Amino acid sequence: MPFKPMPLKVFISYITSAGWTLEKGSIDYNLYDDKNHFCCSIKITHGKNTKSNEISALSVRKAEKEFNKRGLTWPPKKK
Repeated sequence: MPFKPMPLKVFISYITSAGWTLEKGSIDYNLYDDKNHFCCSIKITHGKNTKSNEISALSVRKAEKEFNKRGLTWPPKKK
C-alpha cells in the first residue's frame, strides 16, 4: 500500500484524538504517546517545490506502525 503525505492539521487531529502530542525537536518534530514516552521523529516537508505543512509519507508510515504496535487503529476513531 503506497503512502501519501498528509496535511499537518489532519495528522494533529489524529494524534490528539489518541492523546498523543507532537513537539518541536532540534531538527524534526518528536511524537510522544499518552504516557509522554518518545515514539518516533516526524518530518514536516518544506521548500519551494513542496506544499507547506505536510507530513512526509515515511513519517505517516512510522506513526501508523507505532499506533499498531500499541494496539490502536490508524486512523484513530473519534471519541
